[in-house]
Amino acid sequence: MTNSSAPRDYRTLIAAASLVSGPLLMAIGDLLHPEERMAPADQIAILVNHAPHWYTAHLLLFIGIVLFIPGFLAISALTSVRKPAAGYAARILVLMGTAALASIFVGEMLVGRFVLDGADPSVATDLLESMFSGPLFAAVGPALLAFFVGAAVFAIPLMRAGGMAGWAAGLILLGALLILAEILSAQVILSQVGNILAFCGSAMFAWLILRGAAGETGEMT
Repeated sequence: MTNSSAPRDYRTLIAAASLVSGPLLMAIGDLLHPEERMAPADQIAILVNHAPHWYTAHLLLFIGIVLFIPGFLAISALTSVRKPAAGYAARILVLMGTAALASIFVGEMLVGRFVLDGADPSVATDLLESMFSGPLFAAVGPALLAFFVGAAVFAIPLMRAGGMAGWAAGLILLGALLILAEILSAQVILSQVGNILAFCGSAMFAWLILRGAAGETGEMT
């Protein structure tokens, strides 16, 4: 049985607030995101006409991923109840991946700010090409991949346990996979749907935590 009257200490409130505010800002930011193209010159041509939306979108994505950190840790703690090693690995992988995602969002904010401040499109194209060049991707890519591996590591044990926590974990994992697909294909609609799904799953976790039911993964219905 769940305990809807469980005491709510500051850790519970911070986790719940993180699980709602972080993914919500990310979903809003991605809905503002202009079209994406794999070729930097094509991307800058779009960015020039939508620079305010580009900058705002990545600002919200950056703030959202940072605010999401306590929520990630809270969900990983739930995984640790069932699979301690998986929970530990998930915390490390997700935090590594969060650092990589945040750095990418800041870099894309920089490009947007660069264009807003009147930079020549050809110079902005060179900057974007440098950001995603081989040497930089070799450094950031593995950490970025760690985020998605970490999402699977914390989600799968909860999904196997079933109940509402399992559904919530499944939504977050599906959302993360769609975001990864967007990174690989430059189809923004994928990450827009992915962030909305992640928000829905994360909000479910927030509700469960506030109810005091988060530890009872087998009985959350």
